[in-house]
Amino acid sequence: RDLRMSRGLGDVYKRQLEHRMKIYKYIIWIAVICTSLFAACSDEERGPVVSDSTIPGNVSNVQVERLPGAIKLKYDLPNDQALAYVKAECVMNGIKREVKASAYNNNLIIQGFPDTCSYQINLYSVNRSEVVNPSPVTLSAKPLNPPFQDVYKTLSLMKDFGGATVTFENPMEADLAITLMYIDSLGYWSSGETLYTKRLEGSVSIRNMDTIPTTFGVYIRDRWNNMTDTLVSELTPMYEHEFDKTLFRQYNLPTDEPSAYGWTVPMLWDGSTADGSGFHTDGTTWPQWITIDLGAEKIKLSRFRYWQRQTWGYGFADRNVKKMEIWGSTAPNPDGSWDDSWVYLTTATSVKPSGLPLGELSSEDTQLLNDGEEFSFPLEVPAIRYLRLKVMETWSGARGSWYLMELSFWGAEEE
Repeated sequence: RDLRMSRGLGDVYKRQLEHRMKIYKYIIWIAVICTSLFAACSDEERGPVVSDSTIPGNVSNVQVERLPGAIKLKYDLPNDQALAYVKAECVMNGIKREVKASAYNNNLIIQGFPDTCSYQINLYSVNRSEVVNPSPVTLSAKPLNPPFQDVYKTLSLMKDFGGATVTFENPMEADLAITLMYIDSLGYWSSGETLYTKRLEGSVSIRNMDTIPTTFGVYIRDRWNNMTDTLVSELTPMYEHEFDKTLFRQYNLPTDEPSAYGWTVPMLWDGSTADGSGFHTDGTTWPQWITIDLGAEKIKLSRFRYWQRQTWGYGFADRNVKKMEIWGSTAPNPDGSWDDSWVYLTTATSVKPSGLPLGELSSEDTQLLNDGEEFSFPLEVPAIRYLRLKVMETWSGARGSWYLMELSFWGAEEE
């Protein structure tokens, strides 16, 4: 009896197994069919939407407009229903560039030319099945001088505290990479510093170098990898160090703006950029200023850096300082007035790299907020001991209050 029961159970298990195998085969069969259909659909999507062997007609009456580093072509479209788009091809630096414009536009712009030479351009008409007219409209055109070459002409490379600085002007606000490098002790070009920018003007500096003759070089690259020659100069960096913040003191004069919310002036050099560890005002007059004693006689300032408040989305917004004047003195008038005891040093204007609206930040914006914004003093500024920060504008345009989180200063003491 037990044996019969065992055989009976075995038959049940066998039938269950066979049933499951049929289900598995059915599932695999469905999966194969679906995969085949998906592949067929994919292949179909990759091909032309329609099948049309008609050769589209060419454009006509092509007009050339020369632009800086670019050529704009305007033309009459053919009265041809088969036309899908117009394609321009041009070889630059051995690389074929291609620009397309739909049949709804009668112009296109070819960008990225490295010079003002004459270039051959072929204009092809293409239909909806990617059939190309084998006889293109061919023309020659010369672009105007590209922006990166114009910016190169404005470069000024000079020695600076702790290294060298190159200044530039970029009136067309072109996207550029400006690289300042130097020859190291082994005789090789170092990677140096690269600024990616579209600012109207600016500078790039290399710091923390010895005061020995050094060969520096600077070149510019645009977003099409066109490069200028390298401007080379041998310069001897001037001595520089960061000033000891433990010597800084608040020098409270009668007209200085008082602190608010427990954010005091000494917090500007406590080494922290955390929220609440900075200086905050809450007044009614404008502009507003504070005075700092740097703690040493005859300080020659080279540069300074300040950090914005960036928590809660305040970076490049709210009452963060956008523009302030820096003044210096060796003996301020104790009445706090702006008399001859104060001399103008520089104006620091905060610039948001991305140019995005208030409240929007790019990765470059965030990086600058973390690193702090740095500003250089002109080499001819006099030696001073006392500084006045005169805030002229905040990022939101609010008047009556402003804040900063941290300050650092570099330079050298004069004997």
